[in-house]
Amino acid sequence: MTATEQKPRRPLRVLLVRLSAIGDCLHAAPVASALRGAHPDAFIGWAIQEPAATLLRGYTGVDRLHLYPRRTRGIGAHLDALRRFRRELRSCRYDVAVDVQGLTKSGLVAWWSGAGERVGFRGGPAMGSRELNALFLNRRFAVGLGVRHVVDRNLALLSASGLVVDEHPVAEWRLPDYAEPGPLSFLERHDLSDGRYAVVSPGTIWRTKHWPPRHFAAAVRRIGSERGLPVVVAWAGEEERRAAEEIVSGAGDGCRVLLAPPTDLRELATLLRRAALFLGCDSGPAHLAAALGVPCVSVFGPTDPARNGPYGPRSAAVQLDQPLDCQPCWRRTCSRGDFACMERLDADRVVAASLARLDTA
Repeated sequence: MTATEQKPRRPLRVLLVRLSAIGDCLHAAPVASALRGAHPDAFIGWAIQEPAATLLRGYTGVDRLHLYPRRTRGIGAHLDALRRFRRELRSCRYDVAVDVQGLTKSGLVAWWSGAGERVGFRGGPAMGSRELNALFLNRRFAVGLGVRHVVDRNLALLSASGLVVDEHPVAEWRLPDYAEPGPLSFLERHDLSDGRYAVVSPGTIWRTKHWPPRHFAAAVRRIGSERGLPVVVAWAGEEERRAAEEIVSGAGDGCRVLLAPPTDLRELATLLRRAALFLGCDSGPAHLAAALGVPCVSVFGPTDPARNGPYGPRSAAVQLDQPLDCQPCWRRTCSRGDFACMERLDADRVVAASLARLDTA
């Protein structure tokens, strides 16, 4: 066989490993977009868990989602599920695995894939690698502490590894065109199909990230009344429903505030894609709004907005003007016991940021 007759090399096969959580998976999504841009013919897989997989199913440029199994009641059944997951990964014959999660579990998944190159972060927790992650990777890169936001750090890892040529890849999201029938019917029924409405989502898993419903209600009242903007309060689960109902009742009669039906992630995305503004906490919905390009305001307390805030020029993270000595603590429980970083943040700064986002949209 002559040189001109040589069999062409098969396209690159790359596995992205970011198992959870929703916001973190959204922060990892530009890695998939950058890989697709650099390697148009590549086969790109993503090892991920539910519920983030539900939201990202149909992400443009990702050929396959590998669902990491949830824990089952029986250890034997769970081990069987893990073995099937491992066989599935191996069957795809990945060349490269990119671990942006940096945990023992994610490193193990990269190793299970059988990829000859297993890329990840070098250094301790501040640099992106924790627990026993380093044992499973063979190409590790130090991304400087000067790269603050996790989206930029993830993309910098791609550049350092040589998987993309661009030294500073642009963060790009290629989310599906969510159009779930339930939210569309709700918008049509309430004459909101033109997109001139705001979405408020008070829910978050961490108790320390909760902004009190009375503060949300005060912000909703002012945003709605000053701009004549209807507000839709979204929720999922009984605890969020109680907070949402308190916001609706606390906002008063000076503005139009609607309680949405219960929304799963794709239904929430349908509401958000058509909204003029999003207001919420440091949570998956805020990062979803930012990824969809919706003007977004997110309230921060125990976490660092410079590292984990909603990404992009249309987003704003709001915290106390004079942060407390304990901020950011990254804790799910408040060592002070008074949740001061969220309780003391009143509506004024949040309203100002929200109106500014509306003015520049």
